[in-house]
Amino acid sequence: MSQGPDLGSSTRLLVVAPHPDDETLATGGLIQEALSAGAHLRVVILTDGDNNPWPQRWIEKRWRIDAEARVRWGARRRGEATTALSRLGVAAHDIRHFGWPDQGLTALLMRDSQCEDRLVAEILDFAPDLIAAPSLADRHPDHNAARAMLELALARTPQASCRRLGFVVHGTMIGRECLALATNEEQVRIKQQALQAHASQLVLSRKRMTRICGRIEQFESSGAQSAPAATAHQGDWQIPYRHSGLRLHRRALYLIAEVGGQMIRTRLPLPRSLACAVTHTVPGDRGLLTVQLHAAVDGLRINLASEYVIHQAFAKVQRLGPRILIYDDAGWMRK
Repeated sequence: MSQGPDLGSSTRLLVVAPHPDDETLATGGLIQEALSAGAHLRVVILTDGDNNPWPQRWIEKRWRIDAEARVRWGARRRGEATTALSRLGVAAHDIRHFGWPDQGLTALLMRDSQCEDRLVAEILDFAPDLIAAPSLADRHPDHNAARAMLELALARTPQASCRRLGFVVHGTMIGRECLALATNEEQVRIKQQALQAHASQLVLSRKRMTRICGRIEQFESSGAQSAPAATAHQGDWQIPYRHSGLRLHRRALYLIAEVGGQMIRTRLPLPRSLACAVTHTVPGDRGLLTVQLHAAVDGLRINLASEYVIHQAFAKVQRLGPRILIYDDAGWMRK
């Protein structure tokens, strides 16, 4: 584990948080360090955290959460984030609230490029040289989808090579090379004080959130991914997942691939059982993408091929149907 990151008065740090409270839990210390160093800072919060019914039911003493109630709850959580960030030293004019649907970032990512377009505009406007955002490996689907959106957006900007810091709120950094942020007692105190602004979340999760807030902030550090070789064949690629015997039909592969300069976003059924292989042919604007899937106990093996160059690809195994558990088995993988 290395110390860092290095911050200075010339640093332009963009923090991307999927929900209100992530900005404090994952980057409260980093934000303080950046401001102390005189860095330029902007915080983008993608959702208002409005799809969070159980604390709302508890506080408002209501069972039915309708559209009006969600708007009201989202406004409350947006205000809490603004207050928390002010306690960390962030001015209101350096905060952006996008108001995207809570628990809906994967659907936005798979639909089209509109969210990436919004991120591109933000990146071009602020011109960061350092970005802190969720890791692709974070198990919350909004978190890993946010990082996939960001990577797709960065590939379209002059900041494509800027340094990225990836944080994990839901999951662990075990087995990953990371930077550890050294914070002093006063910074820890201020971070915990900022967390208290998220009163709506603390009512049912105070112990858990206080524990997360007290962790040493750790970040995966990376720059731009190297471009793939100019070949039509990507080779084998393995995606981890928790198999459930013959119930693989309850899951699908979500795949985003840039083929010949055009994006393909598709959902493909998995093989019906372990040790089976299926091949899908996916049409795109620039030709066909052939996807071979082989289900095994240790993961899903994927092979991509096209007559055009496959510049980048992201994939995730997603459970289908009603979701009792929010979290993914694993996040998105990048090829």
